[in-house]
Amino acid sequence: MIIDLFRNKEILEDKNPYLREIDSSEVYDYVMSHIEFHLTKKTWKYIDRIFSDQWNSKIGLGGCFYWDVLEEEVLLEFKKHRILIPDNEVRTIAHLILEYIEKVQGTIE
Repeated sequence: MIIDLFRNKEILEDKNPYLREIDSSEVYDYVMSHIEFHLTKKTWKYIDRIFSDQWNSKIGLGGCFYWDVLEEEVLLEFKKHRILIPDNEVRTIAHLILEYIEKVQGTIE
């Protein structure tokens, strides 16, 4: 039995407790329509992977977190791998991903 800690109820096998799963290409389109700086597809793929890894490993289903903490975790991964991109751009993109997730009431796999 799996329990969704956020909603404090059982999650049936093969059921997603959220309204929908999020498609990376939808998130990409959302981010691109809300930024004023250049973002290469390669950088996007890296941010998307780091964000998803952080989301899945740190939060999981129903976990609690602060947006700014998750944004910092994504930024720290960039610094750890010495990938040069302005801090404010990484934070902005991470924030937009969270905004999109909240907007569509979904989850990232």
